Amino acid sequence: MSNKLLFILKSTIAFTSMFLCTHNVANEISSKPWHFDSNIYRELLENSDDDMLLNKDIQWDKCSTMALATDRMALGVQDNPDDPDFMRDSIIDFYPVDNDSFSDVINQKIMDLAFEMADVADGDKSSDDSVVTQAAWDWCIAQDSQHFADL
Repeated sequence: MSNKLLFILKSTIAFTSMFLCTHNVANEISSKPWHFDSNIYRELLENSDDDMLLNKDIQWDKCSTMALATDRMALGVQDNPDDPDFMRDSIIDFYPVDNDSFSDVINQKIMDLAFEMADVADGDKSSDDSVVTQAAWDWCIAQDSQHFADL
């Protein structure tokens, strides 16, 4: 094999390896939607006073908090299977349902998902990789943004 062909082959392999490595690292550090910096409405809102954008911004932040909280609560339910009343009371202490606002609906959903998904909660994974976090996020972000106007 000629030196020129060998050089081209090695260069191709090197560039392919660098691309794959860079691509994998980028995928690993990509933000999940519930990360604070992922809120796509925050920047849009800086140059606008649009109520819909404000509601979406609030929704994004509330959903971020809800998604991570639901995962933590599901782990708590999983760790205390013999005392569901204790866990209900604990969740209500952190996430009350007597606010007379849409936050009651969110807090009730935290409770419901924590109990429904406790069996799939995985304390060995970060909240970012949790199916519970993803389920809570998906539910919350699908709600009408108008519900978040007063939160």
